[in-house]
Amino acid sequence: MDRMQSLVFTVLLLAGLPAVAGEWPAGVRDTFQKGCVNSAGEALGQERAGLYCECTVKRIDRDFTTAELTALEKAELPDPLIKRLQQVSQQCLQTLGGQG
Repeated sequence: MDRMQSLVFTVLLLAGLPAVAGEWPAGVRDTFQKGCVNSAGEALGQERAGLYCECTVKRIDRDFTTAELTALEKAELPDPLIKRLQQVSQQCLQTLGGQG
């Protein structure tokens, strides 16, 4: 029973994660999305890049803290943030059918 309680507790904690989502600094969300479309457009085409980047920004909106969103303004991102962005990227590519 202890294992089941731990599992339930973990699920409840994970379900609460979106509640800690942060706020983008002014202008950073738009700049990020435009940069995403520009860089992904060549590989995915403009329409698919738009869908991919929309997915990416929505997931970042939902899952990233204000500190992480603020860090997106920096020229060099910390490794943990890069890894989180890569995870989001992979999830969104899979949503598009994995073609890229």
